[in-house]
Amino acid sequence: MSLEQKSHNRETLKNSSIFSLFTSMSRVLGLLRDMLKAYAFGTGPLSVAFDIAFRLNNMLRNLVAEGALSQAFVPLYNRYAAEGENKAREAAGVVIVFVAITMTLVTCVVIFALPYLMPLLLASEHMPADQLQLTINLSQLLFPYLVMMSVASLYMGIQYSHKIFWAASFGPALLNIVILVFFGAYAAWVRLTHGAFDVTSVYVFSIATLAAAVAQVAFQIYTVHRRGLAPRYSFSLKHGALKALGSMMLPAVFAASMQEVGQLIDVYLATSLSDRVPEAISALTYSHRLIQLPIGVFGVAVATASLPQLSKIYQTDATGETFSGSLAYSVRLNFFFLLPAVAGLMVFSEPIVRVIFQRGAFTGRSTEVTALALMCYAPGILAYSLQKLFTISLYARMNTHTPAIITAVALVMNFALSLFLMQSMLHGGLAAGSAIAAWCGVLIYIVVLLRGKVLRSPITLLQDLARIFAVNLVFAGLLVALRQYVFPERALLQLAVAIPVAMAAYVALARVAHIAEAHVLTEFLTRLRRRLPF
Repeated sequence: MSLEQKSHNRETLKNSSIFSLFTSMSRVLGLLRDMLKAYAFGTGPLSVAFDIAFRLNNMLRNLVAEGALSQAFVPLYNRYAAEGENKAREAAGVVIVFVAITMTLVTCVVIFALPYLMPLLLASEHMPADQLQLTINLSQLLFPYLVMMSVASLYMGIQYSHKIFWAASFGPALLNIVILVFFGAYAAWVRLTHGAFDVTSVYVFSIATLAAAVAQVAFQIYTVHRRGLAPRYSFSLKHGALKALGSMMLPAVFAASMQEVGQLIDVYLATSLSDRVPEAISALTYSHRLIQLPIGVFGVAVATASLPQLSKIYQTDATGETFSGSLAYSVRLNFFFLLPAVAGLMVFSEPIVRVIFQRGAFTGRSTEVTALALMCYAPGILAYSLQKLFTISLYARMNTHTPAIITAVALVMNFALSLFLMQSMLHGGLAAGSAIAAWCGVLIYIVVLLRGKVLRSPITLLQDLARIFAVNLVFAGLLVALRQYVFPERALLQLAVAIPVAMAAYVALARVAHIAEAHVLTEFLTRLRRRLPF
């Protein structure tokens, strides 16, 4: 490995570590937010209405703010930055103004159209009329969230390009803090006055979410301006940045839209199960939140830190060896950190859900249906993260067409698998179909990357991954033993013992197997411990 390659690997690990630290904080706070929501609404009609409303909003956010827009903006910003700081600021200002205006117009149109669109998007014949109307009202209330997140993502992209990872990754944590404080105070008032969590409560939760989005975008704007990176705001439809962004975004929008169509299909199929599993939507939502913890902390962290790094490597790497080596390193990091998460969430799905959510309105039945969804989603954790990484690697090379095609193929697979598996597994089939389709997408990506020589030396990479996989087989056996024999009837105590024992055993096994990532991890933790004041 060349000195340049080692330098890029260290940079990727450093940036990923920073992102992971703050993302971990955000995900933990997000879990607390979900625990508060589960306590108030469980998996009942109010929870289902909010989950559908917020999921539809999130679909557009993922499509634009955290999908095509942000992934196309970072390489574009870096390209202008190479021509000079003033060029980059001017381009960023034009893009931000255009996106803010466009998203505001889109939001207004959608708000007025929702009463007509919502019944078409859901299996509304399976929903009570009052629940459908509540879902529409909440969707209309929440939709300005899209404008906030779209603008925030651009300011975060500026920070990523300048290797400022802490503030961008702290933004989601701030969002969760605002929701916890806002709705937590309301929930305390409800309990002190012996009230009940009714329709008013779910409106309060929605308003808290919207207020949190305002806080997040304000924080990102403040950070960029404070660092002296303020864009030069102007409105110009003729600026080259808009044309370049559009040409990069269109295929990416298509790819992201395919993923969101998949989400729509899942929502429709889940509502069609309402007669048999009325909790299906909320069970899928809570379980999806849980798998997002390892995906966000490790998978998205590695991919997000890799995008600006790979974009710059692509501009200077004549042979492609450094790019390939950096990508392979990111793949190994994903395997090393996420395979144990897959095993852990599959084996301990029921006690994890019980400990985190089962209180208040979240009953034993809620735990049962959510644990099934979690167990079925978990095998896809690594696949979702690898898809994100491989998509990022192609975007860094200004190739947004290939991910669009692969995503479309995966969508068809997802729909067919979900439709087939839900017949016997109910909502668990929807989660399993999503996981299997994600792995099919990963296999297609690998073939494309190898053929295009974007990913090289496959034998060496396979040998490294085989060692990681072998260690995880032993690790999975240990988890099964812990689940069966260590306080099997006491979920909290079992997790309190099993998690630290399993983590220590995994690192020890990895070091014995001479897995390089284990040594890097222990060195990083040692340096972190030395910096702590206690």
